[in-house]
This record gives sequence, C-alpha cells and structure tokens, in this order.
Amino acid sequence: MDHSTKFCVIGAGASGLAVAKNFKLHAIPFDCLEREADLGGLWNIATKSGVVYETTHLVSAATSTWFDDYPMDEATCLAYPSHAQILDYFRGFVRHFELAPHIAFGCSVQHVAPRADKLWDVTIAGENRPRVYRGVVLANGHHHVPRMPSYPGRFAGEILHSSAYRSPRQLRDKRILVVGAGNSACDIARDAAHSSGSIVTMSFRRGYWFIPKFLLGFPTHDVVTTIETLPMPNIVRRIIFEVSLWVLQGPPSRYRLPDPDHHIDQAHPTMSDDIPRLAAHGRIQVKPEIERYDGANVVFKDGTSTAFDTVIFATGYKIEFPFIDSALVNNGEGRPLFFKHAFHPAFDTLFAAGLVQANGSIWRLADYQGRLMARFIHALDKAPASAAWFRRLKAAPPAAKAHHFVGSERHTLEANYFVYRRQLKRLTRGFGWSLARLERKVPRPVYGPPKPWWDWRARKPAPVVVQSGTPPIAAE
Repeated sequence: MDHSTKFCVIGAGASGLAVAKNFKLHAIPFDCLEREADLGGLWNIATKSGVVYETTHLVSAATSTWFDDYPMDEATCLAYPSHAQILDYFRGFVRHFELAPHIAFGCSVQHVAPRADKLWDVTIAGENRPRVYRGVVLANGHHHVPRMPSYPGRFAGEILHSSAYRSPRQLRDKRILVVGAGNSACDIARDAAHSSGSIVTMSFRRGYWFIPKFLLGFPTHDVVTTIETLPMPNIVRRIIFEVSLWVLQGPPSRYRLPDPDHHIDQAHPTMSDDIPRLAAHGRIQVKPEIERYDGANVVFKDGTSTAFDTVIFATGYKIEFPFIDSALVNNGEGRPLFFKHAFHPAFDTLFAAGLVQANGSIWRLADYQGRLMARFIHALDKAPASAAWFRRLKAAPPAAKAHHFVGSERHTLEANYFVYRRQLKRLTRGFGWSLARLERKVPRPVYGPPKPWWDWRARKPAPVVVQSGTPPIAAE
C-alpha cells in the first residue's frame, strides 16, 4: 500500500488525537499508529503506556482542560474527572470526529529515518519493509523513560519510580519516602498517608508553591484564566497571584513546609489541597535531598537518618525518542530542537505534538499545534511564499526566553500556557486569508446565546454528553 502522500502520527494519546482531528478536518491524509491495543496513552491504566494510578484525577479543571470543540457536559462532569472518565472522553472524541478508521492499534514504530527524496521511512514491528510516509508527527509523549537519581550506598528496602505505582494497596502499612514535589509525588504521598499508620516523608530539593484546586468556590485554573485575559504587565499578574494565595492559604511555612525560593510563575505548579493540610496534621514530614543510603535507612543532607520500607521517586522522565536518531531531534545538551516545541528547524515534514510542559491544558496546546501544522502543510502545497516565511521563522536560531523558569530538568520543556497559546494563534493567523479560506469547511464550535460580559465562563461551546463505561475503540 502506498503511504507516500500520508503523514504518520505516532501515538493515539491526547496529543496524537488532537493532531489527527485537525488533519482530518483539513483533509490531510494520515495514519495514526498506536503500539498499544487501545487509545489513551498515559491516561489508559490498562496499557503499558499508562502512567496513571487508581486515584488519578485531572490536576487542572475539566472546564479549562477539555478540547475547545468537544466540551464535556458541565451538568454531569466533575470539576476534576478521574482517569477512567478521561479515557471515556477520549473514546467519545474519536467517535465524534470519526477518527477510528485512521487509527491502527498494535503498530509499534521501531525506527523513523529521513530519505533522500524528502520522504520518511517508518519501520513497524512485524512488517518486512518500512512504510514510506510524506511526514511524521511525534506524538508518543515523553513519559516512557523514568528519571531515577542515584545515591551512594545500598538501600535494603524497595525502590520504585512513580510510573510503577498503580494502587494505594502498594503502600499499605509501609514506611514511605516520596522523592519529589510535583503533582504525582503529592498524590502518592496523600495515598500513603491514608494507607499507613506511619508518618509519610517527602524529600524536597527546594520549597514549592502548593496551589489549591478551588479558589472562592471556582476551579483555580478558571479563575487564573480570567485574570490572564485582563491587560496588565506580567509582574502585576504575579503579584496578584502570590498575594491572593498568601491571603487565602498563607505561606507554606505555616504548614511546616519550606517556603519557595522562586516566584509562583517560575515553576510548574503543584496543584494540591492535601499536602499542606497533611503536613499541618503531622501525617507528612519534609526532608531535604537524599545524601546516601545506609541499609534500611536513608541519610538526608541535613544529617538526619530515617528507616523506610519503600522509596518512591516521582522525579519525572527523560526526554527520549528511542525510534529516531537523537541527533535529529535533540541539541548537544539533550534538549529538543523543535521550534515552538512542535516544528523541526530543518525538516519541513517532521513535527512534535504535546512536547511541552505548561501551567494549563496540554491537550488544548496540542490542538493549537495541530492547527498550525495543518496550515503549514497547506502552505507547502498551495502557498509557497507563506511556507517560505514560516520556514525562515522555524530555522532561525532560538531567541532568548523572556520568561525564566527554575533551572531544573523538570522545566526543560516549560512554557507559560497563556503566552504559548497566544504565540501559536498569532503564527496561525500569520499565514493570511488565502490559506484561511481553505478552512471554510472546518466545523466550528457551536455557541449558545450570549452571556453577560461579567460571566467569566461566557461563550463556552455547546456541551457534549460523555457516557461512562464506553467500550474501547479497538473492540469495535
């Protein structure tokens, strides 16, 4: 079968589905290849790719996370849905946009390589010859290779990465040390505190801002979105966020937690109502970084030592694409080369989707990335001047970042959600009206009657009811 006019979208998780939808709406031929037997990526607990656990819920509110053109029904949707509800939502998304015929399950991509004729060889496990595609979208995510710090000495207990955590039953009646302070670390520490009579210990390198999931009864990210839409300097927004949090919640030190050494917008947010409360109750204690192991004991950099049964590293993942030459996608420091996290500077038909960390919905950002990819692909075919303009942009040396994040591996892919979204929209508009006319047949969200200007949830798309317990797409 000839695939040379198609694009290969690798992965049927949230990012891959977002790109697949945009390619379908823009009449761009594609195949979406998924190595697992079902879709959902990291949100599917039943697959090897899934990194969620039984107690996983969204850390950003549903109203601020769902795809713009496929909202959930606010009357029945929880503010922070569970992983099972999210998987049902993805299945409904596939049905709504009729993506199932384009998705092939059980297709594990083994190798991707450019050809001299500007096409791409894509080798799939079990197939004798590589498929030849016009282009490739890397949408397989970056939660595959756990980042595991090493320390001197030997630990006599169990060492796990958060990717191996599935259930609070793994923590029952154990002395637990959780390393890290991200969202997964806080979820696991909370589960451990409710599953064991022992005090749970968390190891932090620095202090963090712990942001509650609700402010004044509204989902926090919805409130933040409202403030972000107001015209004001970034430093003013920062002051508003920090002062509001200190007034409503107080500094972390009031809860026996270390105070942060950075501003609230300089690190990926940790959404947790539980950790400050559990620390104040004495159910969680905080220690500095590990210095070494000593049998059943862990020695910390403050000189203290505590015995544990299990150490869980919630320390993130390495950014690796095992099926493509790393020199093609990473610079000498191991950071991805992609312009705006999505466009390769040298290859016009190599893209990445969802390769970003942000203080907002990665699904929506992947959707905006997909729209911009579709616009560029149309420009390659029908508007060479516009394609040349964008080619110059993505090939230019990266400019110095205006927003400075904490210098850690956790923030390698960090971007401010609102700034990055504006950049993607601006670039999409930059292709002009000639290409915009190609989108006249692209369905748009259906909006209800106008709402008052003061309603911060105005102009939401018409809701889509997502049924729970829907069967896997692969079973159809």
